[in-house]
Amino acid sequence: MPLDAHAMTAVDTAAGDPRCCGIGAPRWAVVQTHPQAERWANSNLQRNGYQTYLPLVAVQRRDRTLPTLRHTVIVPLFARYLFVAHDNQAIWRPIRETPGVASVLNSGGQIQYARAGDVEAVRAAQEVFRTTTTQETAYRPGAACSAILGGGVKVDGIVISVSGQKATLSTIMFGGLRELVAEIRNLRLRDE
Repeated sequence: MPLDAHAMTAVDTAAGDPRCCGIGAPRWAVVQTHPQAERWANSNLQRNGYQTYLPLVAVQRRDRTLPTLRHTVIVPLFARYLFVAHDNQAIWRPIRETPGVASVLNSGGQIQYARAGDVEAVRAAQEVFRTTTTQETAYRPGAACSAILGGGVKVDGIVISVSGQKATLSTIMFGGLRELVAEIRNLRLRDE
């Protein structure tokens, strides 16, 4: 079921910005938010003048009162993460001190940026995220899912490609966007 464009405009402020893609594109810093504060942190960063991108996905969530009833809700694609266009590695404290932001991913005091093109690839697949996924099309490229790894660790991501019984996912891990190969039987549709 497609969602209205109005629901997405509040968080996808950079979509109409000509600097978002191609030459001269901003570098995207990865920001970790407080639990369930992605939209709040995103709004506060925008009020402070930053260009942000919070990828969202439509998922089916079971009603707490009537377990047989399901609702389509919009949730962040990467729980607790969003992206901020930022080019100055020396000045990142204002981002870190924005309400709702827990930290800016860094290594040794240097901001960790998403690889060139990763955020643009997620942005290109945004139309797929705006529709809910049925079980028949569950693991096609662009589908939002969770991979259950060893020890029961759950990692959220999006399917990039499927080959036989394995799927390649894009996920935030170890301070940046990474690719992960998982067996399809270990994938679950995002429902939360």
